[in-house]
Order: sequence, then structure tokens, then C-alpha cells
Amino acid sequence: MFHDPDFMPFEPRMRPSLTSTRHNFLENHPLAAYREDFTSLSGLWPIVGKTNYLMKPELIEEMLVTRAEEFPRDPLTVNFLSGPINRHSLFFAEGADWKWQRRAVSSAFRHENILAQVPTFAECAREQADAWRDGADAPVDVMQAMSRTTFAVITRAVLGAESRFDHEKFLAALTLALSSAGWWRLIALFGLPAARTPYPGFFKTQAALRHLGAETAKLVAARRASGVQRRDVLQLLLSARDPESGRVMTDSELVGNLYTFLVAGHETSAVALGWSLWLLAKDQASQERLREEVRAVAGEHEIRPDTVEKLVFAKQVLQESMRLFPPGPAVGRQPREDTTLGPYEVSKREPIYAFLWCLHRHEKLWDDPNGFDPDRFSPERSRTRHRYAYMPFGAGPRICLGMSFAMLEMTTILASLVRDFRFATVPGHKLVLEPVFTIRPKGGLPLLVEPIRAKAVARAAA
Repeated sequence: MFHDPDFMPFEPRMRPSLTSTRHNFLENHPLAAYREDFTSLSGLWPIVGKTNYLMKPELIEEMLVTRAEEFPRDPLTVNFLSGPINRHSLFFAEGADWKWQRRAVSSAFRHENILAQVPTFAECAREQADAWRDGADAPVDVMQAMSRTTFAVITRAVLGAESRFDHEKFLAALTLALSSAGWWRLIALFGLPAARTPYPGFFKTQAALRHLGAETAKLVAARRASGVQRRDVLQLLLSARDPESGRVMTDSELVGNLYTFLVAGHETSAVALGWSLWLLAKDQASQERLREEVRAVAGEHEIRPDTVEKLVFAKQVLQESMRLFPPGPAVGRQPREDTTLGPYEVSKREPIYAFLWCLHRHEKLWDDPNGFDPDRFSPERSRTRHRYAYMPFGAGPRICLGMSFAMLEMTTILASLVRDFRFATVPGHKLVLEPVFTIRPKGGLPLLVEPIRAKAVARAAA
């Protein structure tokens, strides 16, 4: 178990504030959410009479799995996420429309298809390693670096190799757009339309969103016109057909789903990898243990489909990282009718949330919840834990479709980089959280990155 004050870098507020909602909404979660099974806050925002926090795993399972049809997404989350995520995507679909789209795209995420992408994951890790070796001897923002790396992964896996796709410009527009998520959250709390309510940076954000939508539509049109057949997600979306009705996706659905894969498919993995490297820089013993595992499993060779699943400790590091710093902060629902969950009454007018930041640090569910201990996720200890005490990818029918993809991608990249580099914290750097679309730090995560394997050796091993 490793401890550091930065692992819990703020104190929960006695009363929520608008300032925290904009800059770090995690501060607004009440202390009771870390200690009780269920708690509520009343009269905080104009359109939300009461906000409910559900922290008991058995009741979370009831809400998200057993009675999933009775608890659709809450309107507040839908309104907030309508900014960064296209409304025509699978993410927002409901009922029969959601079911057929989910079936249509799920085949791309079969285990054998994901394993076939491991060489792509390793290639992107190697490119990032080469960039670090060629860079100046100065601190690097590993969060920004992981964003570039995972975006390279997702574009190659989703798009194949699109020569006319300007990755850097798309990523810059995406970064600009997501930086406004704090304003979208605040606007949603007041029940205002995000697309028409001005805020600082409004016009630049709208221009960035238009660029992202237009570029995504061009990708779909270019693939249609080319007639090229590739084994990637875009091709699957183009050929998807409902086996019952025979319908195919409309252009709006195609663009919406492709855009969502490009946005969410890289952002959450980038954030998890950035936090993992930072935590390992804090805990040098765990970093060395991971390095030894990679060398024992893969030697000096790149991670391959037959070795990636043997990297048990690497996976545990990622899981513990996503416990302390879950990329997505909450899973929200709202009942269709007035109802109960266990002994608790919930109104159809009230959202109910499993706030992962609090759930993953809950005093009843975790020993020493603010400590870093990858062995929490050893097979033996995991078997004793309730399935819904930990859910960085959500749960139930709407569990993240790309969960297995993300875990294999992140395991490959983390293992590759830790074998090749030694990571250390920058003296004097103080962590400040500024979660927007995901839980990110203000100003990035600067680390000292020291090469411990020469480029020539890495190239030869590849």
C-alpha cells in the first residue's frame, strides 16, 4: 500500500458551490457519499429538486441490471453529454433502436478481433517511445502524450489508415471542445440549451464542434465513395444491418456513432493511462515490479497477442488507477415512475447517481480507500468483492462496449512504456483536479521520463 496526499487532492465541501461545479464538481459530493449507502441533497439547482447518491452495490445492481428498463438515463446527464457526444449515436439510442445498433457493432469488439489489434497498440506505443527518446531532457506531460497515443490507436482501429484525415487538427478541435464541459454541466443544471446559451469561449467551441462533425461526415462519405473493404469499425458500421427488419444505419446514425468512437474511444483510455503513469511515478516499487513482469513475460520483444494477457500486474495497476481516478465520474439514471430501491423512495422527478469517485473510495467497501494498492485486484481479492463496488466502464446492458478493447490497449501501452522508461514525479508539482468531460488534472501531469532502453534495441526487438 502506497500513500500520498495527492491521491485525495481536495476536501469535500460542506455545501456545494457554483464555482466548484464549473472547476471541480467532485468537491460538491457530500462526505456522506463516501460513508453511507444512500444520501440526498435537496434544493441545489433550479431544475433538480433533489439529487440522490446510491452507493450500495446490491442496489446499484438492482437499478442498472435487474430493473434496467425502469431506470433510463437521467435527463441531466443526457443534456450535459449532448455537447461532446453526438445525439444520433448508440450512446443516446433507446429501446429497439438501441438494441439493434448494439448488436450491429458488437461483433467488432469480439475478443479475437481485439487481440488482432494488439500489434497496432504496440506500434503506437513504440512511436510515442521514439518521440520521447528524441525529445528534450525536460518534464513531459504524460496526459497529453497518452491522448496523442490513444488517438492514434483509435483512428487506426476505427478508420484503418485514412490518409486524408488530419489527426492533429481533429485532436486540437476535440481538446478545445471538451474544455467547455464544465460550462455544459453548469448550463444543464440550470435547464438551459447548451447549443444556444453563450459562455466564455462559446463561439470557438461551436466552431470546433462543427469542424468535428464535418470531418466525421467526410470520413463516412470518402469510405462510401472508395468502395474499399477494410476490417475496421467504420466498415462494420457501413455494412451493419438489422437482422429482423433489414434496416441499415442512416447517415446521421453513421456519423454519430463514428464520432462517438473517435471521442470516447480515446479520451477515457488516455486519462486512465496518464493517471497510471503518474501513480507509478509516485510508487517506484510498483513501477519496478511492473517492469520486471514485462521483461519476464515479453523479454525485449514487443507485446503480442499471445503475451498481453499474461501481464497480470499491469492490468492490476490499471484497475487500481481507475479506482482512484475513474475516467468517467458517474452513472446516472432516473426512474420512469415513483418507486423504491431497497428501503429508499425515489421520485420519477429525481435523478439518482452511482458516483464512481465516491463509490470507489467508499469507506464501507474499501480498506484504506485513498491508498494505492494494485494487489486489491489480484484474482484472490477480486473474488471477495461485490461486482458493483467497482465499475469504471459502467454496468448492466449499457456497459461500455469497448471495455475489453480498452483494457488490452492500455495494458499493451503501459507495459511497453514502463519497460522502456523510468518515470518520476517533478519536485514541487502540486496536483489540482479540473475534471471536465473526464477526470483530468489542471495543467496536465508533468513527469520526468528517463530512457532505460535504447532506440536501436527497441527497433530490433520489434
